Amino acid sequence: MGAPNENGAASSGSGGGAPEEGAPRPVVGRIGAHDGDLLRRVRLDAIAESPGDFTTRLDDARGRPAEAWDRVAEVHATADDQATWFARVADDVAGMVSAFRTDDGAVTMTSLWSAPGYRRVGVADVLVETVREWSVGTGAVEVRQWLVERNAHARAFHESLGFVPTGAERPYEPSPDIREVELRLPLRA
Repeated sequence: MGAPNENGAASSGSGGGAPEEGAPRPVVGRIGAHDGDLLRRVRLDAIAESPGDFTTRLDDARGRPAEAWDRVAEVHATADDQATWFARVADDVAGMVSAFRTDDGAVTMTSLWSAPGYRRVGVADVLVETVREWSVGTGAVEVRQWLVERNAHARAFHESLGFVPTGAERPYEPSPDIREVELRLPLRA
């Protein structure tokens, strides 16, 4: 997973911040079972815009058959241990996030992205809050997020929401000379 760049795009965060006065508040809803085409379109837009911040390569994502996107949408719409949400402003998809529950009682957040034109207006904030609330509902003890180490903007955004470094690092899959760092948001005292 990557992290947002200064423009706010990426899989691991996306230019959050307090909404500007008068900005419409995004409405977040869980993916529908038949939203495979929408999932594909939004993920391809995100990866194309920020190819160095996602672990999925654009060519690989484009090459996935429609049935694969449909299966993910169906599972993420109904599963208790994994989900995807879209943030919408009017008729526009303003962002997305996915999350999955791990065996150790945590939730890992992935694919956090705000669309151009919807950055610094609170989209990422409401998406992260949605994951936090869902995580609490599953009984998770924390939310985890992997960020590309070079992305200071993403790290500052996550830390502003209470995420703290765990000290864990791993190679960034598309470019192993770059590291990813893990952050966690504790959900219980």
